[in-house]
Amino acid sequence: MTAFRRRTARRIVLTLCTLAAATLSHAQTSPGSSRSFLWKVQAGAGVLYLAGSVHVLSADAYPLSPAFERAFAASDTLVEEIDLTETPAAASMLMTRGLYLDGRRFDGTVSKETATLVAARVKAAGLPVELIQTMKPWMVMMTLAALEAQKDGLDPNLGLDKYFFDRAKSAGRRVVGLETAASQVDRLDRLSDALQEQLLKSSLEDLDAQRFAAKEMMAAWGRGDASTIERTVLSSFAEYPAVYKSLIVERNQNWMPQIEACFARPRPCLVVVGAAHLVGQDGLLALLQRKGYRIEQQ
Repeated sequence: MTAFRRRTARRIVLTLCTLAAATLSHAQTSPGSSRSFLWKVQAGAGVLYLAGSVHVLSADAYPLSPAFERAFAASDTLVEEIDLTETPAAASMLMTRGLYLDGRRFDGTVSKETATLVAARVKAAGLPVELIQTMKPWMVMMTLAALEAQKDGLDPNLGLDKYFFDRAKSAGRRVVGLETAASQVDRLDRLSDALQEQLLKSSLEDLDAQRFAAKEMMAAWGRGDASTIERTVLSSFAEYPAVYKSLIVERNQNWMPQIEACFARPRPCLVVVGAAHLVGQDGLLALLQRKGYRIEQQ
């Protein structure tokens, strides 16, 4: 495995859950904003804090709003999509699952139009096209997303989940992963070849419009505007209901028992998951509200 592929694999593991927002622009909390993308959820005496994460950020996203810091200070357990301790091993696994091992090549699997779009994007990044020829379409998509994020000055090592993971480890806090990186990779790898190609082609055809939408989404995140995030996320999945079900709906439902277990703990949990998982009728906020929990935005 080349050094470039090792570095890229680590970046992809850290951004796997950001398919709806993999090329998000810089995030800053609006100076006059009184709300954050953070909710306090109560069940009797039980409390948890639910934060919508952006997994790739730039340094100017910090310092965070005081609400985030208060939630971390009040909590003794950090719950995230995955335990980021497994990132190095997951990167190696990602390269195995994301590559063709049966002799197939990317340009022989996708249409000529898609291959041409990808080749142009790879060349623009200053990389040889041969680099992606052994990759499956979903792996190509994630690799290009990681490169675009890097070009925009975004870094998964500055993402909200990584920030709180590092804080929790330094403070000796308990860290819980809702799922494994292997299960995330499996969800992408199980998509049909045709659907993988559709997603890849869609992500490349109108990059300027996507960047504009991403900037709007990040501004909304900074001011705690859940309705704008919801509209952007749902529209991005509109043509791909099967992907939405696999990447958002099923995972939210799988996470609920573990999240609800936090209410039985003597001190709150801080739950940090991708912002796309909080919004809409299938989002965690709606699922918790339908169960009768009291929810208050911070």
